[in-house]
Amino acid sequence: MTWQHLIEMARLLAGQGALITPGRPRQAMLKKAVSAAYYALFHALCYSNANVLIGSSARAARLPGWTRTYRALDHNAARDRLLQHHSGASPAVQSFGTAFSVLQANRHRADYDPGARFYRANTVSLIDRAEDAIRAFLSTDDQERRELAAAVLMRGR
Repeated sequence: MTWQHLIEMARLLAGQGALITPGRPRQAMLKKAVSAAYYALFHALCYSNANVLIGSSARAARLPGWTRTYRALDHNAARDRLLQHHSGASPAVQSFGTAFSVLQANRHRADYDPGARFYRANTVSLIDRAEDAIRAFLSTDDQERRELAAAVLMRGR
C-alpha cells in the first residue's frame, strides 16, 4: 500500500475516475474517501521517516528497523509535533503539517460522527490538498525530512 494508491482509492470513492456513478456519491463512500486521504498523508510520513532514518533501498526496507521506524508514528503526537515544528520549517513542511491536522480532524468527523455530512466538492478538495501536501513534502531534501522524522518520532525532554 502506498500513499498514491490511497489517493487513487479516495478519488474513486469520491466519484472521480473510472468508477463514476450517476448522482451523488453515498455518504459512506465520501467518508471513506476522506479517511483514505488522511491515511495517504499518514503513510507518506511513515514511509519518509523510515527511508531517511534507516535507508531507502529495497534491502533497507526489509530490515526490522525500517518496519519498526515506519510503524513508530503515533497519529496525535504526529499532528501536535508537526504543528510545533512550523517555525523554521520550509513552506512545504508547514503546508504538510497543516494539511495533516485538517485531514485528521475531517477523518475523525468522517469515521466517528454519524451526523457528519460530506459533499463531493469538499471531499475532492480535501483529497487534492492531501496529494499536493504530500508531493511538496516529499520533494524537500532528505536532511529536512530527517529532522522532521526525529521531531515527530521522538519526544523531547
